[in-house]
Amino acid sequence: MAELLLTAPGSRVPHHGPVTPDCPVECLLTVLSLKSFNPLARACDAPFGEPRIVGDVVDLYARRQLREIRGLGPRRVSEIEAALVLAGLNLAGHQQRPRAGRPATRPGAPPEAQPPEEPCPQEPQP
Repeated sequence: MAELLLTAPGSRVPHHGPVTPDCPVECLLTVLSLKSFNPLARACDAPFGEPRIVGDVVDLYARRQLREIRGLGPRRVSEIEAALVLAGLNLAGHQQRPRAGRPATRPGAPPEAQPPEEPCPQEPQP
């Protein structure tokens, strides 16, 4: 069965400008595959409504709720995250919060790189 392009009634898909949080969700079609976009836009079997704007998608990402949408597994969620970054959206203020009771890093993962205590000495100038 061929993938059909899903759009909201009356929307223009896609526009030719920067993607902002206030853009309709269809603007993500410039950076997202249909296999990720269609379940995202429909929010199939999710306990929340369909995202209407890109900002709604960013909020779902930040609250770790994208996985609650049927058809969005880890690979599709990663694609959505990459698409948001590729679209130029700053996710730094919307970092996914670690789940309660879980450490922020994986057990056995190398510790975060720490900057050196003192700057490296400069090589003598001739």
